[in-house]
Amino acid sequence: MPKTKSTRSVFIEISKGLNTSQTVADQVELPELNRNAVLIKVKACGLASSQYDFTALGQLLAKAIKNQRIGVGCDIAGVVQAVGIDVTSLSVGDEVVGIVPLDYEQSGCSEYVILQEYDVVIKPENVSFVDAAGCIGDSVKAYTALHYLGRLVSGDTVLVLDGATSFGSICIQLAHHWGAKILTTSSSEEEKLYLQSLNIELAHIIELNHKNASLKSVVMMETGNLGVDIVVDQGVGQFPGNCNIYNNDNKSHHVQFVPSKHDIISCLSVGGRWVTSKANLQLDPPNSRLLYLRCASVGFLFEQAWMMSSAQQGRYQHILMDIMEKVATKTIRPHIQQNISFSGVLEMVKSLEQSRLGKTVMVTT
Repeated sequence: MPKTKSTRSVFIEISKGLNTSQTVADQVELPELNRNAVLIKVKACGLASSQYDFTALGQLLAKAIKNQRIGVGCDIAGVVQAVGIDVTSLSVGDEVVGIVPLDYEQSGCSEYVILQEYDVVIKPENVSFVDAAGCIGDSVKAYTALHYLGRLVSGDTVLVLDGATSFGSICIQLAHHWGAKILTTSSSEEEKLYLQSLNIELAHIIELNHKNASLKSVVMMETGNLGVDIVVDQGVGQFPGNCNIYNNDNKSHHVQFVPSKHDIISCLSVGGRWVTSKANLQLDPPNSRLLYLRCASVGFLFEQAWMMSSAQQGRYQHILMDIMEKVATKTIRPHIQQNISFSGVLEMVKSLEQSRLGKTVMVTT
């Protein structure tokens, strides 16, 4: 193993009953390079706008990590610097891509990380480090949402909320590749223009803004009152008309309307599947009854579940390899909004929540 025993890293520290957090940079010791581990020099790391709901996942995080802090960014691409004596599929110098598991107590925004052999796969030569790191996490999430939770088959109708986000756009691209009819939502003209530029035939781009916040009416009109087979959300509200207001440069306000639980359930067809990223979702009896009457189901989307189950290592590796093949053949085209240096991560984390369009990637030298 090289002389490197510590690395600069950026973490989110959770405090005050796991309800608040702060971002810190620190020099940390690297774990020991065990028999099945690889040392990776990080070349790029994708940053997530709202990586985890600390309140809802507090108990999980408390068990998974000892220091009650998680890394800023988990999606990494880099070069193998050293390998354990039992590693057979990787060699020094290999270019790899993967996701840092939550319970490894490491940050993707680092100079080096140590992962297990099965946590990464070879990066195709025609895929850049930035593109690989910028899409791997969102692609695993979209793959899980559509294939494993949504059970998508060709001909299904899919509603992807917030389709212009990094996760949403990859979800649209995968659903299109697998033969689905796609509806999606936008909350600004910029998002709508980006969705139109994807060169994917979308059944409808539903503009959710202060003039039009009706999701159900558009969905039912587009589907002949049958509803959609799959809904993939990135957060729902308690009541109709919920909105998140973002301030850009203290000059203008961007309003994102968040559909309510009742709105989403009302859009489902008989046997429909709702895939939600809201970890602390609670359904009232009227909403549960509405799901019951439609024979519909709810699936909870947490992509880190793959990395926390050693029994799923083979399936997880298959997902990673399939994603990289799709990126190499341009089936998946990541939308990289900007690249930043390691020194710019602390400042960028403060504004990630307002950055809805595209992906921000940390790049090292």
